[in-house]
Amino acid sequence: MMSGKPLTIGLIGAGRWGQVYLRTLALLQERCRLTHVATSRPEAVSRYPQPVTVTPDWRALIRAECDAVIIATPPAMHAEMVEACLEARKPCIVEKPFCLDSDTAERLSRRIDASGVPVLVDHTHLFHPAYEALKRVLAASREPIRTIVSEGMGFGPFRSGVPALWDWGPHDASLCLDLTGAFPERVEALGGPEGPDGQPEMVSARLEFPDGGCAWFHIGRLAPEKRRTLAVTTDTHSYWLDEFSPDPLKAARLPQRRGTDPDAGTLEWEVVPVASSVLPLTAMLTYFLDGLSGKDRSRFGAELARDVVRVLAQCQAALDRRRATSRLES
Repeated sequence: MMSGKPLTIGLIGAGRWGQVYLRTLALLQERCRLTHVATSRPEAVSRYPQPVTVTPDWRALIRAECDAVIIATPPAMHAEMVEACLEARKPCIVEKPFCLDSDTAERLSRRIDASGVPVLVDHTHLFHPAYEALKRVLAASREPIRTIVSEGMGFGPFRSGVPALWDWGPHDASLCLDLTGAFPERVEALGGPEGPDGQPEMVSARLEFPDGGCAWFHIGRLAPEKRRTLAVTTDTHSYWLDEFSPDPLKAARLPQRRGTDPDAGTLEWEVVPVASSVLPLTAMLTYFLDGLSGKDRSRFGAELARDVVRVLAQCQAALDRRRATSRLES
């Protein structure tokens, strides 16, 4: 796949997030060309600027003459579609969450590794330019991370069959695991209120890591406005990332005096330059295309995605235990 021709792409799913892919792919036509879309709603592709072949059969798309596949469907279908791509030797991007249970995540991750087929799981916020700048600053400091607080929430979307934990949570779990480079030794979670599916619409989780660091994430779909923030504290600094701010990344040196010092709670923030304003999905797609053209593939594979599913499964188990205990006590 190192020729100078644009790579041909097939897209499975033209729903809410599939539409974002369609708009982004339209801006990358010098690098790739969308040739096939699998959807039951052909009208969803009507505004794409170039002609594409539309089919309701996603298996037919994987068999079609395209170089790579993007899977933007409900998560319950991801595992089967990824396995079909592996069988067809088709590189693919698969949306988060990778799948919906730990056993499937483990099995599929091993199969991806054994196959050698390039697979990239789209944890989009890992490709945000401000997050990548934060990673560079943290790497240069060489300080251990003490705390992480991640927030991602808004009003909706209310997807049938996808609880808020599994819809919003993959972003925050991926950020926490990517920053620490470790798997938590303990996971706790609580949530509420319950939606029509009996699952909480808002969730808070706490992850304890082997080195003593802790991460919290707060997610859900009942917040009045959308937000995506990330706070990271080391021994000497605090870092604040707000994706919706004009200056998305800031840093402050922690006061040397603590305890009863009245000024200990005052931080003097400085803007950290962010070199790029590229949207995260565009950055992810560009990375995928570069990887297929022979460049870096260190983010390919499913090890992180597998661990994200494992964390979410432990959160789900904690929520289920709390709900069962609450019902016994009521």
